[in-house]
Amino acid sequence: MNLSDFLNENLAVQCNDLAGEINKVYQHLPWAMKNEAVARLKRKIHQLAEEAKKAQKSQSLLTTQKHLQEAISLIHECVPLLDLCLRKILVSEELNLRWIKKLNDLEKKLSIWLKGISSKH
Repeated sequence: MNLSDFLNENLAVQCNDLAGEINKVYQHLPWAMKNEAVARLKRKIHQLAEEAKKAQKSQSLLTTQKHLQEAISLIHECVPLLDLCLRKILVSEELNLRWIKKLNDLEKKLSIWLKGISSKH
């Protein structure tokens, strides 16, 4: 992915779509919502969407870098939470794999973006 591709790709929307998908699954499972791993996953995935949104709206290189680094860090927190949810049978294997794939794809794109703007610094 080229740096110029970020002008055409809205990563904040992709993060928000993933957060919405996770919310939709768990809104119908009130017993799962009581689990701390699920609650943390939902919190972290929404923070990820917010950080991506802030990075895209930022006018400052350093602020953008900070938000991208935070977003990548949140992805690193979400993947183990998804694995924990799978072990506790709070998510299906299919959803777990799909969501981890989406997170990994987002991490790649955010990392390329971060690398692209960091090389200008």
